[in-house]
Amino acid sequence: MLAALLPLGVALELLALLAGWPLFSWLAAAAFVGYFLRYFSRLNPYPRWLGIITLGVLLAALASPRSGLELWPRLASSAAYYTSFLGALGLMQLLAVRLPQLRELHKALLSGSKVVLYPRYVLTAGSIGSILNFGMMNLLCGTLVQHLKRYPLSDQQRREGLRSVMVTTLRGFALVPLLAPTSVTIAIISREMPKLDWLSMLPYGAVAAALMILVGWRRETRGLLALRDSIGDSSRAEGMRGLLLGSLLGLAAVALLSSRTALSASQAAMVLVPVGVLGYLLWRERSMTTALREIGENMRSMHNEMFIFGCAALLGGALGTLLPLEQFAAWLAQSPRYNLLLAVLSLFSTISLAVIGVAPIVSLSLVAGLLSQLALLGVPIMTPAVGLMCGFSLAMIFSPFGPSTLILARYSGEQPWRVAFGWNGRFVASVMPLLLLLLLVTYWLHS
Repeated sequence: MLAALLPLGVALELLALLAGWPLFSWLAAAAFVGYFLRYFSRLNPYPRWLGIITLGVLLAALASPRSGLELWPRLASSAAYYTSFLGALGLMQLLAVRLPQLRELHKALLSGSKVVLYPRYVLTAGSIGSILNFGMMNLLCGTLVQHLKRYPLSDQQRREGLRSVMVTTLRGFALVPLLAPTSVTIAIISREMPKLDWLSMLPYGAVAAALMILVGWRRETRGLLALRDSIGDSSRAEGMRGLLLGSLLGLAAVALLSSRTALSASQAAMVLVPVGVLGYLLWRERSMTTALREIGENMRSMHNEMFIFGCAALLGGALGTLLPLEQFAAWLAQSPRYNLLLAVLSLFSTISLAVIGVAPIVSLSLVAGLLSQLALLGVPIMTPAVGLMCGFSLAMIFSPFGPSTLILARYSGEQPWRVAFGWNGRFVASVMPLLLLLLLVTYWLHS
């Protein structure tokens, strides 16, 4: 019975989004707390340690004179939202194993000129990820596993093919913070600093995205070509028109809901994906019990990632209350050169902290809070904001503890550290100097 608390929490948070009633969000947080207290021992070691650290920080915030009573409802709502964000969009995995058209998606992406293989995969992953977020990782990885089962590949061919497509998918997902108006990065930065909206940051994000695509283009194209040659299937992908039509209808539904309500595009997708998946399962299985059981099992398979996201929201909010950001901002405002230094530190610290287990969303929340204080002091903050955006992007693919890395590790059977460092180490080292150059140019334009 307690296992049902996880899907119940997601359902309550979705009701909170639709009705605009904070009480539902607080009840969702209570449901998640009940579930994770009961099944804490079943979590992986890293989420358990993260939970203990989060509890310590929350106790420190409780004892701090800087925190007021209004902090705790806000933290509960944030934790419920980000935990549900991953659980709701991850339901796309249930469609991946049922819709044959989705399994044909990889055949379509692996066809055509070899020149466009890598950028087409990357941009497709980024486009889907801009709406479905981590649901895109479950969708493309789940359909890839199903697609490769159709061909008599050797273990080595299958393993190398999985690596090439999954790392390309992960690189595409890393473009979301740079380009998508629905990304959590843009949402937090624009909320803390209203003058930095998506359109003002898009040119710098587009340049960073182009640099990242160029760096990975040559090396990963070889792996994609090898997979295509190993498969040896030159037949036409079936059902792509229907898939495209369905995708457009889904995007139109997201756009309609977000335009007619107070929901953002990501929140609209967060609501519509579970509704669509539940409706599809009811149509296929003709049983509410079966549909709800599959939804619950799918969410429980992701409880490590959901727990990490919830803890990250709590850590970011609690640490932002404990740290004297106002005093630090006053010191940074003394000299313009500190602006560039902060940008470089934002880039490196977000990545470095993610490597040792600090979720990027924690760094994002803290630095965004600091930038908002600098903005109040009249300091130009575009350069550090771009550094933060780029750092968050690379941290998504270079952290062995991040949800995206854990999802790939689960599908590929590799260790998370190998996915983060072995698959992406050389790529991050190659693109970093180019992003530092971008920060210098941004500083010159805004100094």
